[in-house]
Amino acid sequence: MAYPCHGSVQLTPVSIYITMLREAIRKFPGVPLLIKLNTDIEDWWFDLRYGTETTADRVDQTRKGWETDPDNHTYLATRPKCVRRAFSALPEKDLRDYTFIDFGSGKGRALLMAADLQFKKLVGIELRKELHDKAVENLKNRRKARSSHIESINMNALDYQYPSGNLVLYFSNPFGEDVLRSVLNNLGRSLAADPRDVIVVFAMYVPDFMQLADTLPFLSLEATGHGYRVYRSRVARRLAVAS
Repeated sequence: MAYPCHGSVQLTPVSIYITMLREAIRKFPGVPLLIKLNTDIEDWWFDLRYGTETTADRVDQTRKGWETDPDNHTYLATRPKCVRRAFSALPEKDLRDYTFIDFGSGKGRALLMAADLQFKKLVGIELRKELHDKAVENLKNRRKARSSHIESINMNALDYQYPSGNLVLYFSNPFGEDVLRSVLNNLGRSLAADPRDVIVVFAMYVPDFMQLADTLPFLSLEATGHGYRVYRSRVARRLAVAS
């Protein structure tokens, strides 16, 4: 099972109408089953292609209480098409000077997909050890992914120290609003001490997250699309104007 990636981020009359139409179609008899079947096939094909196991066991996670944890959300791998859609909106196409950091990286699906984009380094931050262990196994056994500079770290995102250099930060609804606020405030302090280009990708549309990001003085909205938003550190914008 994977996260859906629908959600309007551009509140225009046309986008609102399209969103309402999509939601209405989703309620037609048989459509939810077709959507689930499509998602399951997409999950199966991804794992077959990469030689991995990245799907979620919802029953086991419910038993462990993950489904009701308000701070660290339950694991659901984002659909590959949603990840590709968000990646296509990155304002930089040459990413060899950027480190990719996936917060709440789970079993490593987004890391594997990001490895095709030739980042300088890829890092996954995952709190739950069993997900981290599975990510390590997936990264070890992977096929297709190009980059060898890739790792999963078992730690609390609140304790993570941002590395120097240009960054792409990836979030797919990994934790609650309070945790996200702290993680982004840590980013603000890091940027104040070391101004650099940082791109922040929200690959799943969560209204509270978007409202929070919109209020941060060190980020500016760079791109929006169907189910995602991309922000960038304001220092990068100033440098672009100056050049």
